[in-house]
Amino acid sequence: MYTSLLTLLAAAGLAHSQIDLACSSTDLACIENRTRVDQALLEIPNFVTYPIQDDPFYATPANISGAKPGQILKLEQRSNVSAYDIPPGQSLSRIMYASVDNFGDVVPATAAILWPFTPKPFNGSSSYPLVAWAHGTSGIDRQCAISNLRNLQYDFRSVFTLASMGYAVVMTDYVGLGSDNFFNYLAYKLHANDVVYSVSAAQSVFPQLSQEWVSFGHSEGGGVAWAIGERQATDPIPGFLGTIAAAPPPFPIGTTTNVGNSVFTAFVSFTISHLYGLDLSTIFKPAPLQALQLVQSIGGCNDAGYAAFATFNASDIYTNLSWPMSQPAKDFARDYSVSGRPLGGPMLILQGSADTVVGTVGAAAGFNATCAILNGTTSVEYVSVIDQDHNPSMYASQRLWLQWIEDRFNHVPLQAGCRTSELGSAFAGNVQLPERFTVGYTKPWITIFTSTFLPSYLWPSNLGYAQGGS
Repeated sequence: MYTSLLTLLAAAGLAHSQIDLACSSTDLACIENRTRVDQALLEIPNFVTYPIQDDPFYATPANISGAKPGQILKLEQRSNVSAYDIPPGQSLSRIMYASVDNFGDVVPATAAILWPFTPKPFNGSSSYPLVAWAHGTSGIDRQCAISNLRNLQYDFRSVFTLASMGYAVVMTDYVGLGSDNFFNYLAYKLHANDVVYSVSAAQSVFPQLSQEWVSFGHSEGGGVAWAIGERQATDPIPGFLGTIAAAPPPFPIGTTTNVGNSVFTAFVSFTISHLYGLDLSTIFKPAPLQALQLVQSIGGCNDAGYAAFATFNASDIYTNLSWPMSQPAKDFARDYSVSGRPLGGPMLILQGSADTVVGTVGAAAGFNATCAILNGTTSVEYVSVIDQDHNPSMYASQRLWLQWIEDRFNHVPLQAGCRTSELGSAFAGNVQLPERFTVGYTKPWITIFTSTFLPSYLWPSNLGYAQGGS
């Protein structure tokens, strides 16, 4: 169904006249209004269930203490596809399974499986070739589970395309997104556990899935995909063919410079507080901290987070700009960064040369650090997607990453060692750069909400994190 702008505002208890984009960083009421409006306009329409607690699928079973990692806790074999904006012909399942937290204790995790109409055949097999998808930042509240998003967050950037080509895509939510646990944002090795155990769990209840699998992730998920490659070198599960890390930030936080105004860095401060005792009250100014806590309390995700900090610079948000150099932040970076370790299979790194979200320095440094210790034993390729930004690089490189995945299932050998290459266009001066389209079928429903895209009706009232009309 179609929900109008005014209906969404009414649902948030707000009127259009209440939108104030020029909030002072000390005016909590104004920031709250801006955040609620943004959530109503850009997030709630894309939720399958709001609040997510109303869907009993996400409720933790009474006793899971006896479960083993990778064990199924719940199975929804045929999810209601009419609640999602997935392409015609594709099907959806959902699972809850056992993963582990930072203490090694068993905790619940959820995932969705996107099924193609027919599987892509490999070597005469009728099984569904399995791609384990690691998603990018969706938020830090359980409401932000990608299995609870109508477009599964990545739509034709990855998951719809993969299923259209005949792959079954297992998409983990990560512990704390969907499940009722704390979400340790950017704790790559924990999310890698979630993805690996989702593969085992899905294979245990769907024998039609292939035993061989490829992992693939973008942004935060690029770091997770990298961590999966490292995990496979030390604690492997069978069938791993390789991993693709797209736009990866291998170092989840920089610990040598002052903090910026990115809401993602603010998100990760919550993780460092949870894991290493960082005192948030000593680094945040009161109103921005309360605004971020509001985002969590109302089930806000990325867009609500952007709105909470829209128009603010770092000194508006923080009282301590050097907190990334604190010991808790350094401990987190030490324990959860990737790179400089052996890999359990080949890796393809895809990085837009014009990425404005994670930049190119980290991926290049991580590539060099990994290559320095591999000594030519594993294939690692770094591809620079020329002039493409964070999300657009996924579209521009689709031909390449689809071929790479197909080659892995066909067991095409790769030359060991590290190499770099560029992916450019012969029409470099005339290619589309931003995402300026919507995905819809018979209804005017917007299903792509990213930091590089705003619906045209919001261009006159730019919310501060995307340049409408540029």
